[in-house]
Amino acid sequence: MSKELLMAELLCTRLCHDLTGPIGAVNNGAEFLAEEGFNMQSQAVDLITSSAFSAVTRLQFYRMAYGKMRDHGEASLADKQKLASEFFSDSKVTLDWPDSHTDASGISISLKMSRLIYNLLIVASSTLVRGGTISVRIQQPDATHKRLVIGAEGVALKWEPEMDKIFKGGLTLQELNPKNVQAYFTHCLCEELSAEFVYTVSDSSLMLQVTQPLIVRDERQEAHG
Repeated sequence: MSKELLMAELLCTRLCHDLTGPIGAVNNGAEFLAEEGFNMQSQAVDLITSSAFSAVTRLQFYRMAYGKMRDHGEASLADKQKLASEFFSDSKVTLDWPDSHTDASGISISLKMSRLIYNLLIVASSTLVRGGTISVRIQQPDATHKRLVIGAEGVALKWEPEMDKIFKGGLTLQELNPKNVQAYFTHCLCEELSAEFVYTVSDSSLMLQVTQPLIVRDERQEAHG
């Protein structure tokens, strides 16, 4: 089996697992409303409404994280920030992504780079088993590079030793499974963007840093190409 096909299968498994909760809750609320003599209609409607919002938000988030992106074009970081905030709104994770690190920062981000942000957020959130805070910072340290810095802080942060193997490029295809495929896919995205990936981890904090070289285009060549 090819690497691409196996990753697709495992990511679909992970996606379906994550959507089971809110979609199941919508179904439960609908069943409650259908029962004769049920006298908690308002609570059932609240359950359906909140669960449907969670399901739609997760679908939109994962479509941005896993879906195909155009090779060219800039992302609206304000929109990405809003969707990410909604994604974590019903979780134990607090998102710290200030407006100064959206489009207002003056740093343009490609659509594929924005997809990488979402995948880094998933990786970071998976380490916060008891909740915590995830921060997003977008920087341009010099005239030739862009940098994403995703931080995570929380009690009893969980970083599996297998993650070290994945991000150092040592995981074999046979070792892929639904639990580690997210980190593996994120590592592949970094390679596709020719980006340098470094990380530091402790008992309570994690820092994921991706630095991408700017692509300088020769406009004269494009004009004659």
